[in-house]
Parts: sequence; C-alpha cells; structure tokens
Amino acid sequence: MAVSRGTTLFRASDPGEHIYFPVDSLISLEHSNQIEVALIGSEGLVGWPALVGCESSPYHAIVRGRDGTVLRIRTDAVIATASATPSLAMALSRFVNVINVQMSEAIGACAFHRIDMRVARWLLLRHDRVSGDEILVNHDEIAKNLGARRASITDCLHVVEGNGLVRCRRGRIWVRDRTGLEALATGCYGAAESFYRQVIGAFGKPAASASALALGGRRGEPASVGRGSNGSGCALPQLNPDGTPEQRKRVVPIRS
Repeated sequence: MAVSRGTTLFRASDPGEHIYFPVDSLISLEHSNQIEVALIGSEGLVGWPALVGCESSPYHAIVRGRDGTVLRIRTDAVIATASATPSLAMALSRFVNVINVQMSEAIGACAFHRIDMRVARWLLLRHDRVSGDEILVNHDEIAKNLGARRASITDCLHVVEGNGLVRCRRGRIWVRDRTGLEALATGCYGAAESFYRQVIGAFGKPAASASALALGGRRGEPASVGRGSNGSGCALPQLNPDGTPEQRKRVVPIRS
C-alpha cells in the first residue's frame, strides 16, 4: 500500500489487526507527545506486539521522511505462517530483540547524552535507512522526536554543519561526513546496528571516504557520500562508531 509522509499506520491502543513491512518508508514509533522510541525501515516490521498476544501496541506508528510503500499483512496470517515456518518465527523474534536494544539506546541517549550527540544519532538512524544521503525533515520534527527545544536543534545543526558533518537546506539535510557523525554519537549509537548484523544480517552504510567528500555536488548540493555499492541502506559493511582522532577533535559539543 502507498503511504504518505505523516500517515499514521496505527495509534496506541488500536487493535493489532495488521503487521506492516516497510519497503522504502521510514516508520517512527512515537509516544503521544511525538517523542520517538524507535525507527524502522526495510530491515524490519512494525506491529509486532500482536505477534506475542498483545491486543495493541503502546506506541503510534507514523510514516516519516518521504512518501513510500509498506506491505500490510493480516496478523493472523503472519502468525500462522510463522507457526509453520520455524526460521521465520526465529527471524521475527530476533528483530524484536534488536528493536529492544534500539529502544534502550534511545532511553540512554535521552538520559545521559548531550543534545548534539542525540541529533547525530537521530540523523544516523535515518541515514542507515534511506537510499542516498538526503534526509527530508524540518527542525520541528527533530525537536519533537527528541523532546528538545526547537532553538536547541537549530543551534546544534548550525555547529554540526559548520564542522562539515552535514549540509542543511530548508526541509532537507544531507549527510556529508558519516564518520564524523558516528564519532559525535559515540555511546548512544551502534549497539542495535551491530546486534542486527550479528543475529540477522548486513545492515547500514559505511563511513564516507575522504575522496568522496572532496568531490562536491551538483547544483549546490553535497556529493552523494556514505553509500554502498548498491546505493541502499542494507547489505553493507559494519560501521566503526569510534571515528578518527581528527574527526573527534573537530566535533564541537552543544548543551541543551
């Protein structure tokens, strides 16, 4: 089914009648106050509480980023197929465990990390799941997802852009230096991604190369950097969240 940016697939307490598998969409799981607890793309599914007997999900599932497509399958059909296919049941269970790790990282980031580190994590989650380096977003959405002031997000992005990690235009952010973002997000990004690769398969994007960064872009846009050979966010090498000393040195912290 085709979905538009901002579409709500289901709300908290809605009956869990369907499981949704994103094809090229980003699905954000959010509280009623729009704070994001997890982000899912083509690597997974939403609606899994119904698979373990829960009548509803505790979160809203909202399409973010850009318009796209999701596969919608009745929950009883997924349960029946998983019951008859142990490998599928195992894969579904493993993905739910991965999301639990992502949620725990979101909690830790909110409790212990600076706003610039949380913004870097927010961008990396999306960069992993889009086909290129462009992320469609506005400052209000980031602020609401992170439970921060819009002014803090704007100030943060100005500094991060000044450090050469991203390029911002109205309604769009391009990732220019993924390694720098990973270095900035150290401690609040990477555990769920590594766990996914360990128990399910390849995931994410590699860090951008210096040569790619030097190429520049057409029409004033950044070069397309940080993508794999197939241009997608999947089936790519494992990331190194530490970055280089030079990249860590140039990151300027911002406090909320």
